[in-house]
Parts: sequence; structure tokens; C-alpha cells
Amino acid sequence: MPVVVDIRLRPWGHQHRKMNANADKVDKARAEERKNKGLETEVYCKSLYWPERGAFFSLPINCMGLGSGTCSSCNTVKDHNEKYNFTVNSSKTSFVYKETEYSVHDYIYVSPHRFATERVGHETFKGGRNVGLKAFAICQLLEIVVPKAPKQPDNSSTEVKVRRFYRPEDISDVKAYCSDIREVYYSEVTHTLLVEAIEGRCEVRKKSDLPSCDAPTIYEHMFFCECLYDPHKGSLKQLPPNIKLRFSAAKGASDSLRKNKGKCIKGENDLGAEKSKENCLATLDIFAGCGGLSEGLQQSELTGRAPLEAANS
Repeated sequence: MPVVVDIRLRPWGHQHRKMNANADKVDKARAEERKNKGLETEVYCKSLYWPERGAFFSLPINCMGLGSGTCSSCNTVKDHNEKYNFTVNSSKTSFVYKETEYSVHDYIYVSPHRFATERVGHETFKGGRNVGLKAFAICQLLEIVVPKAPKQPDNSSTEVKVRRFYRPEDISDVKAYCSDIREVYYSEVTHTLLVEAIEGRCEVRKKSDLPSCDAPTIYEHMFFCECLYDPHKGSLKQLPPNIKLRFSAAKGASDSLRKNKGKCIKGENDLGAEKSKENCLATLDIFAGCGGLSEGLQQSELTGRAPLEAANS
């Protein structure tokens, strides 16, 4: 059933708030009057809501396609579908999901709510309204399970078998407090999940294989594993020598790490040159003040306490 939508333009700005508020009162009174008379509900559009920004904006009249039968939303949906086209290779050893290629033995991020309720040791962790604040679970891709023909594989039907790596906070609050933020624990626990649960790629290495530059840099999406965790017994022990942490199949930063074997000499490591500056400071911005300290640290290339003194002066 076709619906007539009235496009209403309204001025934006603080100086127009009172006028817009009065116009809204008139609209509400008119809608209530039509409802009492049993008349058809009027539908109108006066603003654009942007969920990613959590705010309302003025209507983009020029790209709404009024009278043409098409609009920018149609093109956006088409581009989105093409961009996130899901494909699996013929050998079923890799697939492309959201423009990222995943292969067997790769390490991946998984939505935390996939493991929202589970018993670890003597504690029970339950998912709730704050599940979005939990870190991604880290897993290793072991197998790709595609639906049987003739059904075309897609991200909502294709499954992956993964090995779970536990974070220190999955074990206890004490471990979470005293452990390195990059540390994870190997386990024999496996899960079968839909591809939709995957949130991205990461890397897991032995600590000796991590870059050991002088700069206190934490490399993005890179973790280390030295211990084996048994969630059933609650035991944590040294990783046996027969368990090998395989490098990802994808080329890129991991190739450079494999070549350097964790050794880093200033001027010789391309990855270190790109990722960090010599003798840079490790900082945490908590958005306090107007940002003068953060700006000073970013612009300064000095060492020691000089950047702090410059930013605080």
C-alpha cells in the first residue's frame, strides 16, 4: 500500500529552537485532532537520523531522489552488498568476508557475546547489557564448514571451527590485574561458529617472536602466548614444546616479524620504523582538559621528560 510522505524542511541552529518547538506543538495538536475525527494519519519527514553518530541532521534533499524513483540509499545498499560479498575458495581453506581474507590457521577476533555465559574455574561470567564493553575473544581458525550443494555458501550459513584462546580476565581478576595486556592462553577448547561472529584478524606469537625494540610500543592486534589453560581443571601451565603457534598465511606485517625473529636493530626494521618513532613515549589519552598535553606529546620528538615539560609549560 503506497504511503504519501510529506517532506518538511526546517531551519537548523540554536536561534531556531523556539520556532521549531512551537511548530512541533502544532503538529502534535493537529495529529491528535485528526485521530479524534478518525481521519488517516499524516506521515511526514523533517530530519535525517544518523545512528552511527547518534544525532539528527538536516535532510539531504539533493540526494534523496525525489521524483526520480532512485535515491542515494539504494546506491549505498548496492555498494554495501558488493563490498561485503562473501566468497569461499574451491579448496575450502580460505574465504573473503568484509573485504578481508581469512585462511585456516589464522587468528581471529570473535564477538564476546558468543562466549557470554560460561563457567571458568569457580566463577560464572554472564553476558548482560555491558557485554559491548568486553574485549573480543581471540580464536584460531581450524576448519571451514560450508553448506552442502546446491546451496550457495554465504556468511549466514557457512560455519568455522575455531580454537579458543583465553584472556587473563577470563580466568580471574587477579590474572587480569597482573598480566600483560597482550597475553593470551592456549586451550584445547573448540567451538563451531557462524562466519558472522568474526570481527577481524589478529596475530598470536610466542613472546620471543615479538619485536623487541627499545621503544615501549604495543603493536596493534598482536598477542603472545606462553601458557596452556585447562578451563575444566582451572590449571595453567607452561606451553608444551610440541604445540607450535603457526604464522598466519596472509602476507604483510607477519612476514617482517618472521624474517626478523623478534630482533630489532634501529634503522634496519621497516616495521619498527613505520609503527613507532625512536624513543617515543607510551601514553594514554583520557580526554581531560582541552587536549594541550596530547597535542604537545604528538608534536614533540624529544625524549625523556622533555615532552611533558613542554606540554605542561
